[in-house]
Amino acid sequence: QGLGAALGSILSSPSRSRGGTERRGGCRVDWLEVFAFALHGGLLNGPIGHYWFEWLDKNGPKSKSKSVLLDQLCAQPPLLFVMFVFLDMTKAAMREIQPSCGRTLSNIGPTIVSSWRFWPFAVWATFKYRKKKHYTVALNVCSIAWTVHLTKGKT
Repeated sequence: QGLGAALGSILSSPSRSRGGTERRGGCRVDWLEVFAFALHGGLLNGPIGHYWFEWLDKNGPKSKSKSVLLDQLCAQPPLLFVMFVFLDMTKAAMREIQPSCGRTLSNIGPTIVSSWRFWPFAVWATFKYRKKKHYTVALNVCSIAWTVHLTKGKT
């Protein structure tokens, strides 16, 4: 899907005339859209399509025409809805990376210091008082308290 988005971006670029000849200024590729489509293709569309068509082949109607109809009427509308939501969310998130990095850099120092006050004791107590098979569960319980601390902004 990323390749299709890149080609679509190039072909619809204002630097191309209707006759397909190149104008000055070169083509503009919307890399944010290419990334969003590539991510959608790799994480959602590819795996879902694989399993859907495998299921349809084994369990769907024996008629190919009915299988196409089932695909187009039952699967495609929700998948297109999910695609548009995914693309919008991905592009919005990517636009926020720079501001997010700024916020992160201003918060990371105090958060690290705060984590050094909490996690060494939590890990030590878990290792000392819990069996190895319970480490993950015990530390996940500790993580609840840590998350409450973070969401209250007490770093």
